[in-house]
Amino acid sequence: MTLLIAEAHARARAPERLIEQFREHMVGHGLDVAGPVRDSRVAFPGCVALLRLAEGGIALRIEADTPDWLADAKNIVSGHLDSFCPDEALGIVWRGHGAVGDDARPHNFRALRVAAVEEVTPRMRRLRLEGQDIARYAGLGQMHVKILIPPKGEEPVWPTVSPSGQPVMDASLRRRTYTIRRIDPAVGWMEIDFVVHGDEGPGSAFALRAEPGDLMGVMGPGGGGIGWEGWALVAGDETALPAIGRALEALPAGARGLALIEVADAGERQAIAHPPGVEVRWLYRDGAHYGTRLLAEVRAATLPAGVAVTCWAACENTAARAIREHWGEACGLPRSRFRAVSYWRHGVGDGEG
Repeated sequence: MTLLIAEAHARARAPERLIEQFREHMVGHGLDVAGPVRDSRVAFPGCVALLRLAEGGIALRIEADTPDWLADAKNIVSGHLDSFCPDEALGIVWRGHGAVGDDARPHNFRALRVAAVEEVTPRMRRLRLEGQDIARYAGLGQMHVKILIPPKGEEPVWPTVSPSGQPVMDASLRRRTYTIRRIDPAVGWMEIDFVVHGDEGPGSAFALRAEPGDLMGVMGPGGGGIGWEGWALVAGDETALPAIGRALEALPAGARGLALIEVADAGERQAIAHPPGVEVRWLYRDGAHYGTRLLAEVRAATLPAGVAVTCWAACENTAARAIREHWGEACGLPRSRFRAVSYWRHGVGDGEG
């Protein structure tokens, strides 16, 4: 295997402090950081980044196994260094493998075309999107993509890549994060479910007006999977339903656990295949406030003793915080055994799907 190498120089007034900030941030993400600050080594999946003190700044070097890992690392390194120095122009320009031209697209971008539209429930619309080379999006460990919605009736201006390795977005593209509900990379399609609630947000508005032939971009994948280990309790509202549904349908026959799904009413219930050892419990708000029924059922759920337990939840921000507090404080679960994330905030745009 040929090692791919890219190098650059970052101008910085306080380079040692900048490297320290980068190291601290990477440790916070669970990455292995080695060496003294002046000669740092950060191990990413499939590559390493080397940051060395140099005259006038930092000498950067990335060694990667694949073009995708190389591109990811360049974006991460330059993006984080820039974010730590918002008032400085670091002037990072990567040389070597993977150097980009003016018209280069991000390696994790694909332009997809709407092939079919399905009304799954009165408030959930599914778009089947077709495109080439989409295998990178198929993993269950990272189920989310950033969707890029061009203006209606206009030619899309898709993202490019800057010499620093970071994506450059045209202001006309509306961006939201959604979950891939199903995908068949061999045939070349993926399905994304959208919670629809009028034209309140770009995702909902696009899903309501989408027709076969419409274009949409995706970037990713990103985010985490549900990580079903041992006996699992998963909980979520309709914005988490695509992730929960995909995870349930992929479980082995012997999986055990409980899935709590809160939706508006009985009309939003979906048929989802799941192993016999997993109970799926549908919770209908029927006019109650978002998250109240879900939170009550999470608090009432009994976690089995003597077995490994994993808990995962995704819902409105207020409920997610309360669930996180319940699992960590009332149940005493170690932080590594539960995750409760906010997919949306009440009154702020359209949530994730």
